[in-house]
Amino acid sequence: MNLTTLKPPLALGYARRDMKKLLHVAILTSLGAISLSACDPAPAPAPGPAPNATASTPVDREASAEGETPTDLARDKLIEVLRDESAFSRAQQLGAMLPTLEGKFAPAVAKIIENPPIDLGATELDLLVRYWATHQPEDAALWAKEKSPTIYRDASVLAAVTAWAEVDPQAAVTALWPWAMTTELQTIVPSGLVRGWFTAGDPPELTEWISSLPVGFPRQRAIAAYIRIAIQTRGAEAVKRWAESISDDDATYKLAVFRRTTSALSNLDVEAGVRWCETQCDGPYGDNMRSIIARSWVIRDGPAALAWLSQANEGHERDLSVRVSFAQWARVDREAALDWMASQTTGGIEPWLQPILPVYARLLSTDSPSEAIEWAGRIESKAERELVLIQVARVWRYLDEAAAEDWLRESSLSAEAREQVREPVDEERPTPSG
Repeated sequence: MNLTTLKPPLALGYARRDMKKLLHVAILTSLGAISLSACDPAPAPAPGPAPNATASTPVDREASAEGETPTDLARDKLIEVLRDESAFSRAQQLGAMLPTLEGKFAPAVAKIIENPPIDLGATELDLLVRYWATHQPEDAALWAKEKSPTIYRDASVLAAVTAWAEVDPQAAVTALWPWAMTTELQTIVPSGLVRGWFTAGDPPELTEWISSLPVGFPRQRAIAAYIRIAIQTRGAEAVKRWAESISDDDATYKLAVFRRTTSALSNLDVEAGVRWCETQCDGPYGDNMRSIIARSWVIRDGPAALAWLSQANEGHERDLSVRVSFAQWARVDREAALDWMASQTTGGIEPWLQPILPVYARLLSTDSPSEAIEWAGRIESKAERELVLIQVARVWRYLDEAAAEDWLRESSLSAEAREQVREPVDEERPTPSG
């Protein structure tokens, strides 16, 4: 494998001056509605006028003769619900009551949100903000962004954005898309806009808008949100057909859609992702598809995912996929990954396993540095072999200076490489497992 073709996070290995990361083996560095239902749901409400109809709501009819207005009564009922000690009961009652309230009650709900009589939980706040944003979207969205409780800010913004997009997607996009340019909201705003707009029946204007977005992370999030909700509502096969139908005139957009579809399929249904790969991985938009599938699959079944990768055509793409996938597996289950690799190398090492050796050697370095040195020495690329030997030797020298020096004096490393191994570490000595 040519070191120059590797992506930087995979090629660089340990940071020289960060020994704790070195001992932790930093292999890879780049790798909203809340729905609740009670066990005994309340009976369906009796047929009546639509929430925005002119006929009086139950709150109107129940206003007291002592001067209490319907708004007062709505506020009192909501406060009573919020004081219920059962979280499930609060969610059920709010879910039943809020859709029946006309828009004229929005100011009362807003006051409860802005000055809650009791601490509001995530579920209550989500439902109240959704109602508020349905009737006063600009006020609700701005409050969610600027004044909502910090621990619930993301959920509040998502609720407001989604509700606004449901009632007026064009206005929501115009007002809120600039928010997607900020680091804090570049994931939430695209996701909320797509979720809300999709409820209108997945209109063609939605995908036209997504495809018109400038290249960048916000567009990636919009594509991802659309694909996930489309798979959930229309199924994987329908989404694959949609992806394949996109015009080749915008190859960059189509490639992004293919990758996001592959990622979603891999997370939701690995077999569906594999089936799609059989027809697309070697096509014009199949770049990186195997790696995307394997990175998700390997967490659930490492041996199966790597065996699948071993059947791919030889080349840089397979090498990179094998390395990244094994590293991902080791991140979540180090011992299982090490045991599997040991079982694969008892009688030698097959060519397709070569890309794993740098990762394997680094993993072994904290527990068995001499064995790690042996495996590092089998790396085919001269440049990468020396790099990994330096990294492993530094760990070894940190843990057992005398043993490492014995090896270093007899090693084939250049004088410059030996100096790198001996560079001091300016950090408090961590334990080997720490």
